[in-house]
Amino acid sequence: MTIAALGQLKPDKDIPEWLVSPPVAVPYFDGHELTFTLDTLSDDDSEAIEDAIRSFLSLGTEDRLAAGLHVFRNYQHMLEAVGSEDLTCSITAVDEVWSHVHPTEVFVSKRGRRDDAIYIQITAECDWEIEHGLQIIYRGGSTLSRVSDQDGHLTYTDAYDLPEEQDKIDG
Repeated sequence: MTIAALGQLKPDKDIPEWLVSPPVAVPYFDGHELTFTLDTLSDDDSEAIEDAIRSFLSLGTEDRLAAGLHVFRNYQHMLEAVGSEDLTCSITAVDEVWSHVHPTEVFVSKRGRRDDAIYIQITAECDWEIEHGLQIIYRGGSTLSRVSDQDGHLTYTDAYDLPEEQDKIDG
């Protein structure tokens, strides 16, 4: 399969149903190159996939900085849960948070229930949550919909089995 913005995709070596791109410069991270993995999507989704990837790749530094408040809140939740003595970093302001986030990959997937949107999930290591990392998720590639540890859920309502009207970006 070929996606215009990503190039030729190849099956993942461990999970052949997943298709993986070569590294792509991501404007959201100032051109840092990441691979994109399409997670078991059907050919029927190809137009929505292309649209979501194109939308995501149009996001830039200003969009990342705007999401910084939610990423900082994720840090603060961890700080409240474990205390400063158990964290390997100290972040005192929103504008410091991105120096502690290390993006690893981008997943493109579809929610298993409720809506049929394509979601772009940025996975990252972060200095305050070594075990579970961080995920930043954009619905349709352009609408920030969730910031959390990497728990495999695309929305807050899916993570906690809540009604859609209770969805929010961070918990």
